[in-house]
Amino acid sequence: MTYECTQHSTRETTPDDVSLIQIRQPAIPSSYRMICFPSSRNSSVCYLAMSELLLPTVELLIVQYPALTSEEEHSAEEDAALADKIFESVRGWADRPLALFGHRLGAELAYAVAQRLERETDAAPLTLFVSGRTGPGHGGSIGPPALSCRVVALAGHHDPRAPLAGVRAWRRCTAGRFDLEVFPRTRGYLESHRREVVNLVHDQLISLRGPEPD
Repeated sequence: MTYECTQHSTRETTPDDVSLIQIRQPAIPSSYRMICFPSSRNSSVCYLAMSELLLPTVELLIVQYPALTSEEEHSAEEDAALADKIFESVRGWADRPLALFGHRLGAELAYAVAQRLERETDAAPLTLFVSGRTGPGHGGSIGPPALSCRVVALAGHHDPRAPLAGVRAWRRCTAGRFDLEVFPRTRGYLESHRREVVNLVHDQLISLRGPEPD
């Protein structure tokens, strides 16, 4: 398969900027676009491999964080500021139905961006995929659901960083449908179960039958 990988930014980037990598098949317009939010340790290589199985139906837009982003040393204020930067970078990419896919730290960032897309644009995501992360407010109250889109949570069995009870807390974040997919490995399932993850993404989006792009 021939695909095109292009890096996008609004200007010459600095270490504090967010940039985007678009992976698409030029000859065949995609029906969906999935914005990917890696963990700080998770390079774009994982998503490049996923794109080979998702194209041409789903093209990917991979968020590249500022150079100094660290998952282990992030405050709520830093997360909010980073989510604001990402939102401004991706809000113009809504010319076709959108999904968001976040892994680890990226799940929280994708959740924040999904809220702003629903509140402030006409490009509400079809589905938010959250991977390897407990839901906001796990063990406490988070108020009414912040989203109306479908939320699909992915988790590794017995993952100490994302116990299933905490992952199920994502159910409280949406007034829409919630699904949970558990993989047998504790971690690393985005690579070891790549085809199953891709099938899940594909089937979830196709089931919603979003409109075809012009």
